[in-house]
Formats: sequence, structure tokens, C-alpha cells
Amino acid sequence: MTERRVLVVGAGLAGLAAAVELARAGFASLVVDQAGAPGGAIHRQPLPGVAAHGLPAQRRRWRGLCRAVAASGDRIAILCGHRFAGIDADGVALLAGERSRFMRPAALVLAAGATERVVPVPGWTLPGVTTVGAIQTQLKTGGEAPAGRILLAGSGPLLCAAAAELAAAGNPPVAVVEAGRPFRHAADALALPAGYLAEASAFLARLVVARVPMRCGMRLCGIERRGDALVARAEGGGRHLDFAVDRIGLHDGIRPNGYGAAGTAVPVMLAGDAREALGARAALADGRRVGAALAARLAGRPLPPGTSPVLERERAAQQRLRRIYAHDLGARLAAIGDDTVICRCENRTAGDLRALGDDPTDRELRLRGRFAMGRCQGRFCGEWVRRLRGDAAADAPLGAVRLPALPLPLADLIDAGAPDEDI
Repeated sequence: MTERRVLVVGAGLAGLAAAVELARAGFASLVVDQAGAPGGAIHRQPLPGVAAHGLPAQRRRWRGLCRAVAASGDRIAILCGHRFAGIDADGVALLAGERSRFMRPAALVLAAGATERVVPVPGWTLPGVTTVGAIQTQLKTGGEAPAGRILLAGSGPLLCAAAAELAAAGNPPVAVVEAGRPFRHAADALALPAGYLAEASAFLARLVVARVPMRCGMRLCGIERRGDALVARAEGGGRHLDFAVDRIGLHDGIRPNGYGAAGTAVPVMLAGDAREALGARAALADGRRVGAALAARLAGRPLPPGTSPVLERERAAQQRLRRIYAHDLGARLAAIGDDTVICRCENRTAGDLRALGDDPTDRELRLRGRFAMGRCQGRFCGEWVRRLRGDAAADAPLGAVRLPALPLPLADLIDAGAPDEDI
């Protein structure tokens, strides 16, 4: 290579925005994404021949970013269908896929988006139960809603958005079970930015037309298989409801999806929801901020401000949304029985956690309990392990932060070649 590129992991809003800012400052980048096309979670691109979904404002935002990427010319190279498999202490990264290669980037930007949260309930690991994000992915890539009766449950504005998307695709959910009571917080809702209100109004209008019931103040307390149906039981406010469906989507918010890349020889920066889960609008602004800051760092110039008016506005909006959707999470966790799976990677239950005693160390949680030892390295179970133990720092990782432990074929290592070869 004649020029060491910056490696950007994630071809969504934050990753591409960072690459554009780097290009404007004269730095080349390689953007890698495991999906088949750029877009990230929000702007996931459909399969060939499938019409794109999304609100007009979202499509305009994406088209504007794509024009900026195209205007950057060869300073931005995009490699899809490949996975960032890690970076070592010397700053050598491995990109795994059809054209696996080692590279020694000038710097690393991690913009891999957020991790979806799901409060464990009995039966949440049954076939047919997924995250709401997985249902949205199927809808966006295939252009069709999943077949059969669908129930959405958990908490947060994504439930309403996904329900509206399913309704627009011709298969509205049988119900939305929301643990919070968002309609009781009109004052907070009206103080949200205009864009939030416009989106919410459009989603709610679709649900009203499709006659999708919103069961607020209710929590899902168990799922079981009865014949060909999944039966979900919800309770709250003295009510008990059973829903017989074919598929269930669960969602309880998102958390940052930062990778463990500390200790490497090259600069590392997090961007977008990988750094702070603030949503699509903030991801675009944060990607620009990170790209400009990294360009200044590489050029030896003073760093720009660490925040922006857009980020401050979106942070305030997200705090307001948390108040709107607030609910008794403690009651939901207290209802988790010993047989409920907490860590699905290792199939470890709440009973396994309680059997470790009152005050196990993180090392004991991992080595004796096998929590956070599977493929996700605690990204899904870690929070619930901490909360069930009453730890104050619920977001603290169980042990050192590591890359997700996905299988790596030997062929990827053999074919990768030497670092710094031409990309």
C-alpha cells in the first residue's frame, strides 16, 4: 500500500459520515461491513428487486450521505460481506470473508451500531421468538412482513415503529404489549423535537387504521409452546391476557455496542450508537464529529469540541423518552424464575446464577457460572447478571471487554496475506 487507510467498521450512518469527514480532510479510509450492502440497521438495503421501506425523511438523509460518499471518490473504499475479526497489539487487523486480508490501518473507527436489549422471560429462547430488530431486518431486506400472527412485546418506541411497519406491509401485529405507560406522559411527549412527533404521529395513525391494540402497563411473564402456536402470557394492572401467535418479537431498548480494542498501537475511536445509543439522527452527527476529530489527531492539529448541538439535543430527547417509557424494571426482574435462561450462549439460567452465592467475583461468574463466556462475550447476558445480583454498575462488562467470539475458518487466516498489502 502507498497510503495507510483508516479502517472504519460499520457502513451505517456513523461509519460513512466519519469516512466522509476523513476524506474531506485528505485521509483515505476502508469501510468494512458484514452485511451485503451499506446501510446499517436503520437503512438496511433490500434484496435486488425489492422496494425500499422507510419514512421520506429517512430516505432523504440516506441519499444525502450516499452522495457525499460518492463525491469522495477513491478516498473511501467500501468492502461489504466481510467481518472485522479483531486487531492485535501491534495494530494489525484481520478482515474475514471471501477476500480475507490482514491490514495495518492508520487508525480504527468502530461504528458497529447498538445491541438490542431483551429482558429474559421464561420461553424467550423458543423457536419463533426473536428480537424486534430481527423482524425489521426481514421486512427491510425481503420487502415482506413475516407470515402468521405476530406479537410485539417489551418496552420502547421501537415497538410502535415496528408495529406500524408491519401494518404498512400488510400484516399488522395482533397486539403490542408495552411495559410502560407512554400515553400518560403527554407533557414530556409534546416537548420532544418536531421530527420525533411527526414520526410518532405517522406510526400511531397506521396502528389506529389497522386496529392494532396497545396493551400498556403490561409485562410479558412467560412464553410456551402449545401445539403449533406460541402462547404468550401478559399481566399488569390486575389484568391477565394470553396471546396465541406464530411469532413473537421482543425489545427493551438498546445499549452501545463498543468493541474491545484497547491496547492496540493505532488510535481507536467509537462513533454513533457504538459509543452512545442516541439513535439515527445522532449517529450521523457523531460520525461527522469523530471523523473530524480523528483527522485532526492524525494531522497533529488541536482536536475539535467533543460534542455538538445536535448531540446535546438528541441526548436530551433520549432522556425524555426514557421518562416517557419508564416502568418497574425491578418487578420484571424479580419475576424471573430459576428455570429462566439468562445466558443463551451457554444455556445458563437464573438458578445457575443464584447457585453461585451472594457475592461471587466476576471471575467466578465467568469460570464457575459460565456467564459471558459464550460467543457474545456477555453483550446480551451481562446486564441481566449484574441486575439480578443487585450490582450498581449494571452496564459494567463481566471481565475484560472482548471481541465477539465468532468462529473463524482457518482459510481466512491462510488467505489473508501479509499486512499492508494493496486493498
